[in-house]
Amino acid sequence: MRPITRPILRPALFAAAVLVAPLGVAPVTYAAQAVESVRPADDTRTEPYIVTLAPDADPERVMDETGVTEVRFVYRSVVRGFAADLNEAQLAALRAHPEVVAVEQDGRAVGTPVEEDGATGGW
Repeated sequence: MRPITRPILRPALFAAAVLVAPLGVAPVTYAAQAVESVRPADDTRTEPYIVTLAPDADPERVMDETGVTEVRFVYRSVVRGFAADLNEAQLAALRAHPEVVAVEQDGRAVGTPVEEDGATGGW
């Protein structure tokens, strides 16, 4: 009769998973530390962000509470929020605010050109 190897296999797989799992996390941690060390220490540099708020939130009140002053646009129709130039302190305050749903760096979107359909004359 052959010995059953199943009970030994499970602990071995578990041990391997526990030992290998931190290796997948390590590069992300080091990368985050590297980015932090490159950033300037002053709060004078600003970058454009889009801030999405909870549906009932008042954008002006949230801006006042977080010290946001350089506002590009306030959104009130489909979503609540605003586009603003933020420094590190304002960014941290917004991320901690309970009515802020998302804070995303603004940027340029580039798409693939759409060719006109010869049959219908439209896209």
